[in-house]
Amino acid sequence: MQITFNIELSDSDQAALATALGCPPNELQQELFRHALAALHEHVECYLGRRASTRGNDILEYRLALLIGHAFKNKIPSDATVSRLFQTTLTASRTLIRNALAKYRIQLVDASAASAKAVLETATWPGGNGDDYLANNPAANVVDLLNQRLLVEDPTMKRIGRVPESGGVYAINKYSYDKLCGAFNAAKVARP
Repeated sequence: MQITFNIELSDSDQAALATALGCPPNELQQELFRHALAALHEHVECYLGRRASTRGNDILEYRLALLIGHAFKNKIPSDATVSRLFQTTLTASRTLIRNALAKYRIQLVDASAASAKAVLETATWPGGNGDDYLANNPAANVVDLLNQRLLVEDPTMKRIGRVPESGGVYAINKYSYDKLCGAFNAAKVARP
């Protein structure tokens, strides 16, 4: 079914929305389309009696699962992105993401795998005597997913952890990195 509509937004509202959605102003229409698609799916499921949640958290978790599939192009958003869109603290956003991933685990399995693979493929190898790859600012819940996978693959592997005194840099041991790249079919960043 094809549905189109127009919405009137002032220039200042458009600028504020572009900031909230983290996109350039010239991409706002396309970005809003994906968010509107997620919202429409949420309403249709409710009207059909498939998703008649009464708890606010259930509604937010389902909404986030739909946004991951539509607006975020099947990738898990960062805690900061969820905070910006849902008007929540970073801690509350991390909990919301974790709960949505747990509750909609089957629906979000591809998003989880794609997000984990993206972290591995964008990690950097500092070279020298460093034994660790570095991942800059991955979503904390994606780090949790990677650590869970390490437990399944080989519980003796070193867990991914935040680099001390960094805001959001995580260290991935080179052996753990190799194991995870194999598990997620990720292209490895070369080591010298």
